[in-house]
Amino acid sequence: MWRVVEVALACIENFSANRPCMVDIVRELEDALIIENNSSEYMNSISFGVSNGFSIERTIIHPPPTTPAEESHISLQPAPPQPR
Repeated sequence: MWRVVEVALACIENFSANRPCMVDIVRELEDALIIENNSSEYMNSISFGVSNGFSIERTIIHPPPTTPAEESHISLQPAPPQPR
């Protein structure tokens, strides 16, 4: 919708040299119509729960469990401070 308003405002420029030619106006309005139709279809797909093929997945990978033998090798001593 904003694109249509921008085209309309460009058409009423004070200086005719700054106004778009008719071919440009038609192209801009056709583009605005395509964008408007696509956004309407997208909003309908959201409201009706239709999938558009995109999804967000989150995979959490847990480290393998340690065995008692591995735990005996783990030092509980704090690491010495690192020089700066």
